[in-house]
Amino acid sequence: MFKSSNIETLNILSDDLSDRPDASRDLAQFICKMPHLKNLTFDGSCHDDFYSTSSVMASSAKIETLNIYSDDLRERPNASRDLAQFICKMPHLKNLTFDGSCHDDFYSTSSVMASSAKIETLNIYSDDLRERPNASRDLAQFIYKMPHLKNLTLRCYYHDDFYSTSSVMASSAKIETLNIYSDDLRERPNASRDLAQFICKMPHLKNLTLNGKYEVFLHDDFYSTSSSMASSAKIETLNIYSDDLRERPNASRDLAQFICKMPHLKNLTLNVKYEVFLHDDFYSTSSSMASSAKIETLDISSEDLRERPNASRDLAQFICKMPHLKNLTLRCHYHDDFYSTSSSMASSAKIETLYILAWDLSERPSASRDLAQFICKLTHLKDLTLGGQYHNDFYSTSSSIASSAKSVNTCPALTELTVDDDTLEGWQVCGSMFDNVRSVTIQVCYTIDCDVIQRIHLPGATELTIQTQEYAYRPAVFHEESTSLPNALLNISPQLVKVTFRDLDIGNSEMELILQAFRSPHNLKHLKTIRFVRCGTDLSMNGVTTACNKDQVMEVEVEHGKPRGDRF
Repeated sequence: MFKSSNIETLNILSDDLSDRPDASRDLAQFICKMPHLKNLTFDGSCHDDFYSTSSVMASSAKIETLNIYSDDLRERPNASRDLAQFICKMPHLKNLTFDGSCHDDFYSTSSVMASSAKIETLNIYSDDLRERPNASRDLAQFIYKMPHLKNLTLRCYYHDDFYSTSSVMASSAKIETLNIYSDDLRERPNASRDLAQFICKMPHLKNLTLNGKYEVFLHDDFYSTSSSMASSAKIETLNIYSDDLRERPNASRDLAQFICKMPHLKNLTLNVKYEVFLHDDFYSTSSSMASSAKIETLDISSEDLRERPNASRDLAQFICKMPHLKNLTLRCHYHDDFYSTSSSMASSAKIETLYILAWDLSERPSASRDLAQFICKLTHLKDLTLGGQYHNDFYSTSSSIASSAKSVNTCPALTELTVDDDTLEGWQVCGSMFDNVRSVTIQVCYTIDCDVIQRIHLPGATELTIQTQEYAYRPAVFHEESTSLPNALLNISPQLVKVTFRDLDIGNSEMELILQAFRSPHNLKHLKTIRFVRCGTDLSMNGVTTACNKDQVMEVEVEHGKPRGDRF
């Protein structure tokens, strides 16, 4: 019966089998005998016979992805040993997520058998090993002995021996991507030092995240060691969620040096979901070393710098001095000096893609003016995203610069523009600043209001996308009847060739009304294509789209499905 099963994915949430050896044994046989089983998630309590049988039959298993949430095996050495053997013996296992508590024998057996493991991706959520040096050491050896391990995520608490062993064995590691959620190392200089050495010594490490969802707590020795060894690091992408360094000038300085010294670092994120707290020395050091940085993409969500003119000024200098910076994302609050410095240095910047979210400029004319000048002076700028609200001087300055340029276009390379509906609430004429824009995206948070979206006029735009804002909690909906939509889009640009609705709450009936509006006479003479991407429609609309396409008035393209977003 097992051999005839075509099951590829199996999720098992078993009841308590700890006192049922026969059932545990049969369950293990069931798992290992299935000829097509590739993905297994197991969460349950079993008798030791489950683990011993799994170990014996591991070589016949076809499992490629295993998510295992084991019961408490800390006092069960045999079961722990057999679980380690099961993991290491499986010939097809590439992806392992392990969350459990095990006896030291699990770690020692894993270390001994690591060379036979085929694992490429490991996510490990082990129990607290801070008082278990042997287990910590063996876990480190298991990780670095595996010949195929490329992607590692660690969410654990370790003894210092884990870090020292990692440092010693780092050069043999094949790891390319490391996500590490460290425990509190602020009072542990040796562990912090060894962690830095481990990171910088790995010959294949390209992508490093320190620390995805929680704060990082590290001793100053981590930062000084990272700085001293930065030139040997192979890291290309660094996502760092730092601890509070506002009162730690040395650590801040060393972090900046680490970033600027790395010869291969192209992509830097400082800090998407949480604020970064850094001493002014981070910014001054970054500014002084910017010319040596190889960074091409910078995404920075800094702390509130509105009362810190020196830090704001130095950050602007860092951005504008970097010779390779092409893509910049700013989600922050700055002193006016950030904007004035950015404006004065903009002509030296190489930025091609700029995303700026500014919620605090609506009452700041000088900063808004300088931001407009900064944007207009970016001669390489191709793709601009504006979020938040700006003072009227932002628009008047843009218009003034554009008109004074006469026959020379400001932002000559700017062909893609993204704005959110909050920005459009206060939108004003910007002269010819955006005359070269060909593709425009409007991001909507709650409701699509035609009176709002038509406030922007882009005479050369040929493509328009209306989509739900990336941080919205639900998909956006239309505020009024869709019959007014063609006229609203005409105000945006009479040259539109393609219109896309993406991740909106439209549904079948609303989609049909939109299509009727565009099939009726309108003045969008160049419109050829309308697309609906994940707008809550289903296959029952295929007949309607087929009828539209037969008319040959315009082409309708549909990707059915529910809207998608980061928060819904």
